[in-house]
Amino acid sequence: MGKPTRTRHCESRIRSLQLSGLLFLALALLTFAVPPGAGAAPLELQYRLTLLRPTTHLLEVEITASGATAPALDFALPAWAPGRYAIYDFAKNVQEFEATDGQNHKLSWSKLDKQTWHVETQEPGGTVKVRYHVFANDLTGSFSQFDSSHANLNGASLFMYIENHKPDPLTLTVTAPAGWKLISGFSLSIEKRIFQVPNYDRLIDTPLEISPQCSVEQFIERGKTIRVAVHSFADADGNTAQLVDGLKKVVRSELAMMPDPDLQHYTFLFHFAPGLPLGDGMEHFNSTEVIGSGELSGSGLAEALENAAHEFFHLWNVKRLRPAGLGPFDYTREQYTRSLWFAEGVTSYYSYLHLYRAGIWTREKFLQRLADEIRNLENEPGRALMSAESSSFHAWFYDRSPQMQETNFANTTISYYNKGAVLGLLLDLEIRARTEGRKSLDDVLTAMYRKFYEAPVEGYYAPGRGYQEKDILETVNEVTGSDFTEFFAEYVSGTSPLPYRSTLAQAGLELRVRTTPDSPPSLGVLTQRVPHGLKIAAVRPGRAADRGGLSRDDVLIAVDELSLTVADLEDRLRIYPPGAEVPFTVERHGKLERISVVLDPPYADQYSLEPLPQPGTRQLNIRNGWLGNGK
Repeated sequence: MGKPTRTRHCESRIRSLQLSGLLFLALALLTFAVPPGAGAAPLELQYRLTLLRPTTHLLEVEITASGATAPALDFALPAWAPGRYAIYDFAKNVQEFEATDGQNHKLSWSKLDKQTWHVETQEPGGTVKVRYHVFANDLTGSFSQFDSSHANLNGASLFMYIENHKPDPLTLTVTAPAGWKLISGFSLSIEKRIFQVPNYDRLIDTPLEISPQCSVEQFIERGKTIRVAVHSFADADGNTAQLVDGLKKVVRSELAMMPDPDLQHYTFLFHFAPGLPLGDGMEHFNSTEVIGSGELSGSGLAEALENAAHEFFHLWNVKRLRPAGLGPFDYTREQYTRSLWFAEGVTSYYSYLHLYRAGIWTREKFLQRLADEIRNLENEPGRALMSAESSSFHAWFYDRSPQMQETNFANTTISYYNKGAVLGLLLDLEIRARTEGRKSLDDVLTAMYRKFYEAPVEGYYAPGRGYQEKDILETVNEVTGSDFTEFFAEYVSGTSPLPYRSTLAQAGLELRVRTTPDSPPSLGVLTQRVPHGLKIAAVRPGRAADRGGLSRDDVLIAVDELSLTVADLEDRLRIYPPGAEVPFTVERHGKLERISVVLDPPYADQYSLEPLPQPGTRQLNIRNGWLGNGK
């Protein structure tokens, strides 16, 4: 009798354990499915930015969070900034962090990782205030600079966010020296110092220029106020009017092509800093920064307009029509996409096209710029190894990313800007040809914008949703009524040689490749000047130097006893015919060696897009639809 009782007891216990296990599993799944803090009540957030002494390059940031119900809040500074696909770890410039409650009593805090400060709260619904300083002395589109002439501030390098509270609205208050103007996409007023910001993402997507030495002009286009702010380290010149005139033409052309953007005003922030190693440009939701490494004159003006045309087109392509993963962002780690060739490279193509459509470039200059893009791509060994999609995906390796180890990128990579621009050209002409001129790449951009950005809102960040790589192909097919699957497989996902001849011919054009007269034979190396010669930075695979046994990091001291201390390599090689065997004096690991190399013929360095001698009516129609009649 005991046995049945015992059996019944065991069965009951087993059923109880099974139910408990199922309940535990359900709770566990729920825990993992819902991020910690998700659905938490919004905090009342106050951000205060104070410009301290300019000569210290120090800024003070204070963040006050009221209504905190969690036992702790995690404050984090991004590891990267949207638009620049590189891990920069901005937290390395944070100093003097402290945390207090609403009565200024110190709160306990600790670092969880390189960029996260864990602050313990003291009472439910209480206030947490953190304060820290940031060192800022880099003028780029990603970092910040504060000195006696201005403060150029990019939010990702300055402002921490509170984990799980990026969607919360906030107030930003700026304290700056008396008499300094504040220019940003937050407001058209240069006096305003308090701003209501819808969320953290928009906060760091709105750069600030605060300066006593910044000129500001504006104009109206299609009901939008376009503001132009210029800060320059050089003496002022009279080219600001030319800059504004060029911007009017570019803005008019791009606004005419794309759907009306959901903004009332847009701000261009220009900086001109002669001697800066690199220029820069960075797109934002309703503003952009363009940084020139020269003066606002001559080539500096031309470069500024070209960068502005690119960044303004990002108003649609990237900031609104965006790849999945590029907003809202995970700021702690890389956000991968295979679509930067389209987001950045096609934007480059359209910047060239609109400079032409706006009348700033001649037809000859436009076609030559496209030919230059083709030349640059064709001279990259990496074009046979890396696709446009792969270049996009691996942007985190080389988009101005610090390199602490030697790489072979010079021989194995391509630029998604470069190949994307070339693909933009070929796609545009192919679409026009297949549709007899009825459709173009313009229609694809417009269709994608309406399909994805004007779609129902998916989250707090911005209207619409991000697209996947396959969506580009699908939209091209929908717009054209043609199947571009093979084109994308061969040239976007793949590394097949691009169809210049067949595609250009449909518009009555051909690619001509020539060698500059009197060009020297080719050694097949990239070099950089060092005090006693030329250091080899890269050896092109299969070329003369590679066959002869020269190596990266070799220093070329002399060519057949002729010194390279000050002379150019090309000048030394010009005295030899192609195929000549030439001895080089080389320094390798501190020792001198003599290595003979058989020189290659000069490489073709002149690329141009030229009209075919006798184009047909169909070819002329396609070309005229693209370039316009008689322009």
